[in-house]
Amino acid sequence: MSSSSLIVGLLLCDTVHDYLLDSTGGDFDHIFSKCLNQVDDNFTYKTYRTHLGELPSSVDECDVWLINGSPNSVYYDLSWIKNLIGFVQQVHTAKKPLVGICFGHQIIATALGGKVEKSHQGWGVGMAHYPVTQAATWMQPKLEHYNIWVFYQDQVTELPKNAQILSGDDFCPAFMVQYDEFTMSIQGHPELIKDFFTKVLNSDEFDHLLDVRAQGLANLDGQTNSLILFTWIANFFRQAHSTHLRSHKI
Repeated sequence: MSSSSLIVGLLLCDTVHDYLLDSTGGDFDHIFSKCLNQVDDNFTYKTYRTHLGELPSSVDECDVWLINGSPNSVYYDLSWIKNLIGFVQQVHTAKKPLVGICFGHQIIATALGGKVEKSHQGWGVGMAHYPVTQAATWMQPKLEHYNIWVFYQDQVTELPKNAQILSGDDFCPAFMVQYDEFTMSIQGHPELIKDFFTKVLNSDEFDHLLDVRAQGLANLDGQTNSLILFTWIANFFRQAHSTHLRSHKI
């Protein structure tokens, strides 16, 4: 591609378990770089394992930022979560492009004044089908609906002021959200694959959640629109970065 190179800062909030490595090919930095490189080969990457206490020293270490998922909840009283919330607030103040995935979606909402709670509707797990309720300019190519993997029981229940819902339904109203020109997030997992879900649900982690295991294993059919979703993310990064540069008159 002819577009300029951007450094993507991967703010990782979990580590891929050893039993999943033959499916994923590596940790989450490998997964996200592989997915994004399919749609934009001018991204490079820096990795920060925030759940292990790693954070950038400056929001300017990277051009754009991405926060991934985690089995933790954003309201847990953990120092790394509090530190990550603080960093998100710094990124937002600096108007640096930021995308959140699942836990990242929830931590952005929390950092910017929203609320996240355990959903009374229960788990969303497996393949989900969501409508685009408000299309943003970077959502090209256009889709009216899309398929995406989901794995969550917490939800954003209150949005920060001026946040706009781009996609949602009765089960998860705030599924995809744009907060401003520089920040967007999604509850689902465009980066995951079917084999990941099968192995996680059949692992001992879900031996005490047999109903969730059954729900998930019964909901693994269909093809995701992950390539288009990562195209949207790449488009958003490019558009938001251009806006950031113009706003700083660089």
